[in-house]
Amino acid sequence: MRTFSFLIALLILLQSCTTTIYRNNLNKNDFSAVQTGKKYTFYENGKPKYKAKVSTVEENKIVGIANNQEVTITKNDIRVIKKNNPGGTTAIVVGSVAGMTAFVALIVSLVNSSPDYYYY
Repeated sequence: MRTFSFLIALLILLQSCTTTIYRNNLNKNDFSAVQTGKKYTFYENGKPKYKAKVSTVEENKIVGIANNQEVTITKNDIRVIKKNNPGGTTAIVVGSVAGMTAFVALIVSLVNSSPDYYYY
C-alpha cells in the first residue's frame, strides 16, 4: 500500500509542478499575470523552452535574464508561459499522503474492530 501511495503522490507532484500563466490561444495579448522579478518558463514559436527572470514587461516585448544574459522576447512569438509553483506542489503532495494514510488507517481499524464471526 505504501508503494501505491507513493506512486499517487509522485503522479500528482509531476502534474502540478507548474502553473500556466499565459497561453496565446486563450489569453491573446493579456500579459497582466506576468510579474517583474519572477522566474518563468517561456515557450516560443520554433524555439526550445527556456527559463528567464523577468526584468520588465513592455508594450510589445518582455525583457529578462536567462543564463546570466539579457534576453528580449517578442510578445507575438510567445506560445505559453509557465511558472513553477513549489508551495502548491508541496501542499498537494502532503495532503495526498495524509489522505491516503488516513484511508488506510480507517480500513485497518474497520477490519480490526469487526466481530469474529464476520467473514470477508
